[in-house]
Amino acid sequence: MRSTRTAQFRWEPILLMVAVAIALTVLQHRASGGRTASFPVRIASRVVLPVQSAMVAGGDILSRMTTAAFSDRAALLAENEELRRRVAEAEADKLAMLTYYHQNRAMKEKLGWDATGQFDGTAARVIDWSSGPSRRQVTIEANRELERGNIVRTARGLVGRVIEAQGRRGVVVLLIDAEHAVAARILRAGGDHGIVYAAPDAGRGEQMLMLSKLPTNADVRQGDRVVSSGLGGVYPPDLPIGVVVSVERSPVNAASIVAYVRPYADFEHLDYVRVIRRGE
Repeated sequence: MRSTRTAQFRWEPILLMVAVAIALTVLQHRASGGRTASFPVRIASRVVLPVQSAMVAGGDILSRMTTAAFSDRAALLAENEELRRRVAEAEADKLAMLTYYHQNRAMKEKLGWDATGQFDGTAARVIDWSSGPSRRQVTIEANRELERGNIVRTARGLVGRVIEAQGRRGVVVLLIDAEHAVAARILRAGGDHGIVYAAPDAGRGEQMLMLSKLPTNADVRQGDRVVSSGLGGVYPPDLPIGVVVSVERSPVNAASIVAYVRPYADFEHLDYVRVIRRGE
């Protein structure tokens, strides 16, 4: 089997050349004080000076290359940092746009915004909720000035009306407020009329209303839909209020009828509402 040897780099020739260059340089400096250049000096001048010039030029080139390399690296690092910042901003903008999209979609659904983007009234946002033992009110902010008496509803049903207005903000009394009442009727041909109040348990968070002040022979059934009647002029007619879930007759007075109504509006999750002026 043939054996192979790995070629090794030899430093001896290079070291010899360096030694000769150093020796010639020394001779050149020693003879520099004389008037006539000696033969070794002349040889040194012709040999060493080109080598020195080449080394100086090479060093200058290497210096410029090194400086350029570090400058390019710094520029690349700065550009990379700027790109990272822009990517982070783009991601933040994308997340914000996605949030706005879902908020806008939820608002449209709650306001009953149709495909054309048209609906009666103006959109408003619930910004505060105030409640006491019997009071149930919210503060809303709309994109136009509000007026006392404006009707407030969601896509599903009646919420209440504005009782205080200041610019684009207003206080709304809700249907579940113990001191609030709405003239209502059963949504059937010849449906009986009555008054809708907050059920006693509504103050403890249960979203229930009751329809009372009904005629003695009132025909009220479970599943009947209840709407505003328009009597009294406070609310316009046919605003959806809720659905009858149970009917009770007083054991003492059979003529006394009370129907419990579950409101269409979700009073536990009011965030966007629709404000309607009378005549709209």
